[in-house]
Amino acid sequence: MNMINGFLLVLIAGVFQGAFILPMGWQKGWRWENGWFAFSLLGMLLLNWLLAFLLIPGVEGVYAHIPFSELAILALFGLCWGCGSVLFGIGMDRLGMSLGYPVIMGLLALLGAVIPLLMTDPAAVWSPKGGLLLLGSVIVIVGIVVCTRAHKLKTGADGGAPARSAGALLIAVAAGALSCFPNIGASFGVSVTAAAQAAGASAQMAGNAVWALLFSFGLIPNVAYTLYLLIRNRSFVCFADRPLPNLAAGAVMSLLWIGSFYLYGAGASKMGGWGLIVGWPLFISLSIVVGNLLGLLRGEWDGAPSIARRRLFAGMSLIIAAMVVIGLCNLF
Repeated sequence: MNMINGFLLVLIAGVFQGAFILPMGWQKGWRWENGWFAFSLLGMLLLNWLLAFLLIPGVEGVYAHIPFSELAILALFGLCWGCGSVLFGIGMDRLGMSLGYPVIMGLLALLGAVIPLLMTDPAAVWSPKGGLLLLGSVIVIVGIVVCTRAHKLKTGADGGAPARSAGALLIAVAAGALSCFPNIGASFGVSVTAAAQAAGASAQMAGNAVWALLFSFGLIPNVAYTLYLLIRNRSFVCFADRPLPNLAAGAVMSLLWIGSFYLYGAGASKMGGWGLIVGWPLFISLSIVVGNLLGLLRGEWDGAPSIARRRLFAGMSLIIAAMVVIGLCNLF
């Protein structure tokens, strides 16, 4: 029963993650950097710590029991993730949807599962369970590629970014690799999880103590980059345009985003020793499917060629099939 409940929590987390960007479209008069700056402060700092204080008793004292070296590594993981989120935007701008998205999201899904597996049980890579995980992860990547080709057919362009230099591709690879650090941090932070449980947190919530620290340091690159854009584009003045409705939209966006990670952490803990390994590609895969479905519901595909729609449904079907394959890992 725990396994089923954990699986359901990870699926809900994937829905939240796939939907979190939607409220950004409700913001009027703000530029991208205004919305992302508000989201970063609300999601990575304020709501992150609010949830930590509500769900993890004595969270402020948990870190006092952890060696400084381990905390420093988790902080570094957070900085890496923050850089990855910044590079995601740059990589998409340089490479476009058709190449940037499959490179970044494919690496994010694959490395976020494989690296924790190598950290905890490297011999299992060659087991039937490990084989299913790798097969499912590869199918996810193929599904992402098909979905991005559908987006290219829909727009009749290459995402508006023709650059194909080795440097741009390297940025996309770095973005995908760095963006998987939350799951690596969760796998590494077993001491933090144990200290949170000792402080009175439930087994399902204890692992989430990692997020409070990791995303706080991930805030730094995001705020630094958006501040740079705010200064360069002189868009500080945009904050005066509809501040309350725009902040409310940012708060919803932030709650969906940070909530997705707290739900994912709780779900993965219920899925056993391989929860973080199997749960991550499920979490990322469903978020991609949900994001595409919301795009369909919002009319983003109205007027698109029928071949583009067929490609999109084929890609989403592959991703769903991959989720089933990865889910079969739990039978071993």
